[in-house]
Amino acid sequence: MNSMVAPLADGTRIGRFIIIRDVDGTCHALCASAVAALCETADGATVMLIGGGRMLRVEQDLRTVLGWLEVGARA
Repeated sequence: MNSMVAPLADGTRIGRFIIIRDVDGTCHALCASAVAALCETADGATVMLIGGGRMLRVEQDLRTVLGWLEVGARA
């Protein structure tokens, strides 16, 4: 990978995928339909339940994450 390329911003759409970086810094490319549930935490972060029962915790609030997942939306 070229070190001169800027990292993708959270919520960026590439085709059918949405780029999401979890609190551990791992970058995920998810289809909106792969997200089974969202839960807002007491500190304002969001937990996403994805396929296989995996959970991703992201620093953004629930409203922001819902905007990313909106069908047909473009970031």
